[in-house]
Amino acid sequence: MPPDVSLTAVRKSRPRAALSRLRRAASLVALPLLLAGCASGGPSLLGDALQGLLPGDDPAAERAAAIPFASLALDAGDRRGLVVMGAQAGDTTLWPTGSGGLITLHREGLQATAGLPRDLLDTRYRPLEGDAPAAGHVPWHEATPGEFRLERNWQEADGTVVRLSARGRLACRAPEPRELPLASLALQRCEQRLTWDDGRVTTGTLWREAESRRLWAVAETPWPGGPRIEWEVARPWW
Repeated sequence: MPPDVSLTAVRKSRPRAALSRLRRAASLVALPLLLAGCASGGPSLLGDALQGLLPGDDPAAERAAAIPFASLALDAGDRRGLVVMGAQAGDTTLWPTGSGGLITLHREGLQATAGLPRDLLDTRYRPLEGDAPAAGHVPWHEATPGEFRLERNWQEADGTVVRLSARGRLACRAPEPRELPLASLALQRCEQRLTWDDGRVTTGTLWREAESRRLWAVAETPWPGGPRIEWEVARPWW
């Protein structure tokens, strides 16, 4: 079955409106911090960080060690480097990448992007069986992850908005050492396989802490033909 690209105006606007609200939230948090830096006699380190990827040639670990704020080491193609959290609303966090760019995580997983050549607009998970609400379900928070359903909306470079669903499976191994920018932790390596309704398959690797089930690192292709997006937690926000 070909992907459903004939979305109504209402369905098209919903993920964009959600992303717009998140951007405004990030701006409202970042602005007073930036102004505080100016009032103290010059731009603050946090102010610089909130404007996007941190400048400099030092490795991400060195920059993260020098900055006492929640941060990620990000590789999203043309957006690569250390990013600092700009805002948090419940389980959702926003990470400005500069020039209007933004990475949005929900419960540590990729929710949306902005500023890339092709952007993820929205992500929704639901269990394959059962009555758990989609808004409260992410597979990596399950004690024993299994199969699930996923729906994503994304925008192609020509502006076309695509909506497609997938049947997913997440399988986690026993904890093993994993090097992160500022620590070495025992994490479970979880392999994700998404079989999309049009027959294509994408994969990802998620690293989670076994007790809390929080994600510390992810490398995934969020949709068929989409970009490879990877990140590692440098300083956690929880």
